[in-house]
Amino acid sequence: MGEKSRLFIALSLVIFATTLTLAQEYSIDISGLSSEDYNPSEELSFKIILLEDTKEISQEVSYKLTDALHKKTVEGKATSNEEIILPIENDFPSGIWTIQANFNGKQVIRTFNVGENLEIEFLIEADNLIITNKGNTRYTKTIQITIGDKTSTYTQNIKAGDRKVLRLISEDGTYNIKVTDGTTTIKRENVQLFGVGNVVGAVDEELVGYTGFAGADNLRKAGDRTISLKKLPLSMIFIAAVGILAFLVIVERKMTKKSKK
Repeated sequence: MGEKSRLFIALSLVIFATTLTLAQEYSIDISGLSSEDYNPSEELSFKIILLEDTKEISQEVSYKLTDALHKKTVEGKATSNEEIILPIENDFPSGIWTIQANFNGKQVIRTFNVGENLEIEFLIEADNLIITNKGNTRYTKTIQITIGDKTSTYTQNIKAGDRKVLRLISEDGTYNIKVTDGTTTIKRENVQLFGVGNVVGAVDEELVGYTGFAGADNLRKAGDRTISLKKLPLSMIFIAAVGILAFLVIVERKMTKKSKK
């Protein structure tokens, strides 16, 4: 066999191998989702199906789970055609989520839904009530706070993952306290509270002038009665400044008249 023949055969083999490689077709899909809806604390299981010319193959594939607003993302790698099990954590935002799988330029996307998790924690530390939203959606319930024999209601608006601190107030003494939203309840006995006039209830000191009930001023610690200029409305500061300026003008005119005499 001559050199030209051998070269021709080698070239033919290279072309044939290249053709086979180009002819390989990969297809990717996601299967095994048992439901379209999942709740926090449940498990999500699925498989990334990878085929080469209609035959299942085992390769490393990547995946990414994310919610619609991209607040939470879970990424990982797995072997194709093997089951993947992931927990739906309590902090997964509620709503539509996507699963995206990728391999060698191929991509597939599937969707599922995460339900709302309304989980709230009440904690009493000293004379503070700490409300922590451990769920995955905004907490907007109305809570009842009973101090002794007096009950007040307070509407909440706490983002998922955030918390609010309310200071419990009453006349000096120890009280039995109950906090409930109709589902979650906490009770504490003999809690020491400090006197602030005749007001009984809870104060959100981060909000100027807000207490959650009518007839009470913005209250601070029992011994702190000072007023900060930062807490005064701009309109009051402006009016005070105008008044001072007018007073100075009047004094200046009177002094001018006296000097002319």
